[in-house]
Amino acid sequence: MKTSHSESVNQQIVLKPKIASRRAIAPIVGTLLLVAIAVVGGSLVFSFSQESFASSQVSGTPQIEFLKIVGYDARDTEKLNLHDGDEILSKNCCGVANGKKNYDERIAIYLQNHSVLPVTISELMFAGDKYSFVQVNKIGKWDKIGVGHQPHPGEYIIIKGHDVGKKYIIGQDNSPVIQPGEVVTILLDLGINIGVNNDAQIKIKTTGGNTFASTIIVGQGLL
Repeated sequence: MKTSHSESVNQQIVLKPKIASRRAIAPIVGTLLLVAIAVVGGSLVFSFSQESFASSQVSGTPQIEFLKIVGYDARDTEKLNLHDGDEILSKNCCGVANGKKNYDERIAIYLQNHSVLPVTISELMFAGDKYSFVQVNKIGKWDKIGVGHQPHPGEYIIIKGHDVGKKYIIGQDNSPVIQPGEVVTILLDLGINIGVNNDAQIKIKTTGGNTFASTIIVGQGLL
C-alpha cells in the first residue's frame, strides 16, 4: 500500500507540471492560430478587392454625375446675358420686363456638366415651384407654342450658345440633356413673382438619381 501510495503521489507530482505546461502553451498556440487566420483572411480580402477594383476599371462604366451652377443673370432688366456673355435681346421674348411685376419675368442660369457622361435633367425646381422643359427650335417661338397664352410661366428651355448674327443655338434633344463638359443657359419663365434681393433655391434632379441644389439672389447677376 505504501508503494502504491508513493507511486500515486509521484504520478501526481509528475502530471501537474505537464498540465501546467500545456495550459501555458495553449494561449500561445491559440494566438498563433488567430494570427495565421487573420493573415490568410486579410490576404483573401485584399485579393478579392484588388480583383473587383481591376474588373471595375476594365468593364465598369463611370456613373458619377456632377453638375455645377457657374453663374446666373437674375437682374431686373430687359436684356439678360447668356453664359457666353451675349445678350438675349428683348425682341426675342426673353428679357425681364424691366421692373414690371407679374409680367413675363425670366432669369438665366448657367449650368456646366463636369461629368464624363451626358446628364439628363428629370426635374427642375425653382423657389419651390416645379418647371417643365420645352423643346423649341428658336427662342422667339417659345411664346408662340401652346394654345392662347403668352408667356408660359413654369417652363424652361436650354440655350447652348449663339452663332453669327445672334442666332441662338437651342438644344435639339427632346429631353433636357447636357453633354460632358458643356456649359448651357437654362432660361426660366418664372411662375411666380419674386421680390428683388430675395434668395431663391434652384434644385435639379437627374435621371441618374442625383440631386444638385444652389441658391441665387433675385435681382442680381453672377457672370
